[in-house]
Amino acid sequence: MPHASNITCFFILLFLFVSCDNNQVQLSGDIDYMGEAHIILQEQPIHYKYAPVLRDTFSVSEEGSFSFVTTGTEQIKTLIINDESYPLILSPDKNLDINISRSDFPQEVNVEGYSESWDENYNDYLNEISSIETQIPIEEEKIKIGEENSLLELSKNKYQIAENTLNGTPLRDYYLKAIGEYLVFKVRAIEYNQRFFEDFDAEAARKEVFAEADSLNFFTIESLKAQRAGIRDFAHYFARTFEIYDSVKTAYGQEDLAEYDIKRLAYEELNEKRLQVLDHIKTRDALAHARMYLVAERIGEQPLEVAKPSYEAYLAEFSDYPEYTEFLTYFYNEIKSVSPGQPAIPFSLPDLDGDIHTMEDYRGKFVLLDFWAGWCQPCLEEFSYMKDIYAQYSRDELEIIGISNEVDSLVWVQDLERFELPWVQLYSGKGFNEETFKAYKGGGIPFYILVDPEGKIARYNDIRPSFNFNSVLDSLLSQHKNQLN
Repeated sequence: MPHASNITCFFILLFLFVSCDNNQVQLSGDIDYMGEAHIILQEQPIHYKYAPVLRDTFSVSEEGSFSFVTTGTEQIKTLIINDESYPLILSPDKNLDINISRSDFPQEVNVEGYSESWDENYNDYLNEISSIETQIPIEEEKIKIGEENSLLELSKNKYQIAENTLNGTPLRDYYLKAIGEYLVFKVRAIEYNQRFFEDFDAEAARKEVFAEADSLNFFTIESLKAQRAGIRDFAHYFARTFEIYDSVKTAYGQEDLAEYDIKRLAYEELNEKRLQVLDHIKTRDALAHARMYLVAERIGEQPLEVAKPSYEAYLAEFSDYPEYTEFLTYFYNEIKSVSPGQPAIPFSLPDLDGDIHTMEDYRGKFVLLDFWAGWCQPCLEEFSYMKDIYAQYSRDELEIIGISNEVDSLVWVQDLERFELPWVQLYSGKGFNEETFKAYKGGGIPFYILVDPEGKIARYNDIRPSFNFNSVLDSLLSQHKNQLN
């Protein structure tokens, strides 16, 4: 007879096998057209911008059918085609069959396998907010110049639609997120109203926003997790209601000073105001989550020596939240690896003619890496300054290399023709997933890295052609010449 312990081990292994198998979800379906696009299934990372992203790509047959096995531990994963996304509700015991019309995506997706018609709820939501989503950007521009607008009314209507169609379903997060968007718009309105209306009471308006935020449970852990970057945006625009931006522009005599530069120049004052928002959070769970987002933004936006105190304070205070502290430690070390003095990230990318360029090709001179895309207005606004800089310095002193964050190669080619940029232009076709951009921990564009003649990072995204680039480069060139002598 088999030994009893062997029988026990057999049943344990069988149990583990069955348990693992029960956690699997079969996703299958069809799509009418793919072209060069891919279907991606993505797990929501802890931080929307800086955390590693877990994603899988579906194989789609020539007939448009696909099949994929993933884990289903009661969670929502996101189905992505190009830049459009659709939420899938995964459960261990629910295999899903998905029908997608590419031209309508993410609308009119049909999912069979849910215990209730949640796909219909989401389709109803998208259909009902379609006109609102089109109108909101138009009204947003009006509020920036003091014109009469319906931005807040539209945004409030959006979250009420989300409440009617999604609250009480597994997609409740979209309702909470819509609330956050509305409150952020309401905070933003304070900055513009006090700029254009002399008798506007900004302090009373701030109190009103916080009262409404409390009534809508904005500062709860459930809401903050659904918001993703919502607490960051709320805190950021709250700080702007104190006219700090206008004061910095006046002090530096530059009305068109970029927001990125203002964030650095007025960091202490802005950060003090952002932290006031945290006083409205009542639970430790919510506070740990919100603080994690603000600390991550400081690490991503400020020099490490500026971000380090708040980072270390967070690790000490919230050591009982390992998911958050491990992420921040990872991100801090990632940024540290691309800080000034570290080797520049190697790359091998083609230009318009298909010729391959590498970072090593440009040793012996300073190199400005410019990550950009034609849809990025702040990127385009820098081009006139960059053309002046390119003419001012010799190619022995400075080279500029543009690395595109455009997804569509045809759009990239059209942009090059449109803007007539005289410096090197390279392309990989992966948008924000472009390897060099990701390796430098880029979070947005324009994004600038200055590499020195020895191939080391000289400045990490704290230079701007329209603001401080000339003075920074002149100083570095002088130091380099002195070292050679």
